[in-house]
Amino acid sequence: MSFEKNVFINCPFDSQYLPLLRALVFTCLYLDFSPRLAQTISSSNIRIDQIKKHIKMCKFGIHDLSRSKALSIGELPRFNMPFELGLDVGASEFGASKLKSKRILVLDTERYHYQKVLSDIAGQDISSHEDNPKVLVKRVRDWFSNNSNQKITPYSQIWIAYNQFTDDLSNTLLAHFELEEIQEMSIGDFIKFAKDWITKFKS
Repeated sequence: MSFEKNVFINCPFDSQYLPLLRALVFTCLYLDFSPRLAQTISSSNIRIDQIKKHIKMCKFGIHDLSRSKALSIGELPRFNMPFELGLDVGASEFGASKLKSKRILVLDTERYHYQKVLSDIAGQDISSHEDNPKVLVKRVRDWFSNNSNQKITPYSQIWIAYNQFTDDLSNTLLAHFELEEIQEMSIGDFIKFAKDWITKFKS
């Protein structure tokens, strides 16, 4: 995929976030964009160098900051996501001419939370997903509609397709894998299955 179709996704990779991550990745693929995630980077590479390469390859950046705050007593906030957002914003501001066309979406559970504690992101597109995959699909779909030149599928169609894919995937894989293995599938494997399914679904 070209720079114009690549999407850098900066988000948590824990089990609690997985339903949102899968819906987000599927939405990008269904709309014919190519998601790029740090989790798919080989452990043999220096992570920050690979993240910077991803950022330079992608016109679009989606940054979910909803897990960058402590979710329970005694838990430390995670600053990877705000840091990677800063790299992406810096690339769009100070990078070569192509990078100045970057488009960045900031997601959070509550829309105005990060405007209160990270005021420097004011002016960026900020949307709340309410920890709801269906809401996330709509927010991301609408953002692509506003920031790309292509005709974008209605979000209800994407949501229906996503649920059908999820059912089909589970039914297919249960013949070969344990349910726990399916639930814990790597995002790299998920992308491969989703790409194949979407190609057949649209043909």
